[in-house]
Amino acid sequence: MTYKSTLLFLSLLCTQTAFANPDVDAKLAGADKNICQFDIKFSSEPQQKSQTVNLSPTVTMQIEQFVTTQVKDNAKIASNVMCQNLTGHAYTGSKQEWANFIDNGVKGLLNAGFKDLQFTRVGTDDATYKGDLANMEYIFTGDNDGNKQIIHNLAVLDKSNNQVITISVSGNEKVANEIKTEYQNLVNSFTP
Repeated sequence: MTYKSTLLFLSLLCTQTAFANPDVDAKLAGADKNICQFDIKFSSEPQQKSQTVNLSPTVTMQIEQFVTTQVKDNAKIASNVMCQNLTGHAYTGSKQEWANFIDNGVKGLLNAGFKDLQFTRVGTDDATYKGDLANMEYIFTGDNDGNKQIIHNLAVLDKSNNQVITISVSGNEKVANEIKTEYQNLVNSFTP
């Protein structure tokens, strides 16, 4: 799949429904427009959304989002892959840019009603992503109206294509192993 994302905003919550077409090796829509530059393999056909956001008179962000869901042990697991491509400004990969990225993710979850939110950065030795691009792996846990959620995340900065690709898999803590397995499958199938 091809995605472009920026460190400016990340939607971590996915409640979209997916189609039931196992082992879909998808090229993300938008590739024909050169919006996003990567491939990823979903376990089912993703639902896609696109948006262009004018951040200033000279800066725009094109967002491509792909969502799938599945049910395990009566709990929904949502996979969300997002690409944010920036035009008119370049990503720097600075510490401040990454800090703003995480801060926006936290604010998004809090605005969505999460309580007792915890952020854990995954260390290099425990990371699933083994590629060369600048990245950050992290886990959010929190309570959303009595539903204790786990969200595994990878954000990859592809400076050469001026895009940020995020991979997030979330669900109720009772299916923590299944969430982690789905996350690992997506990350391991990701090629920039």
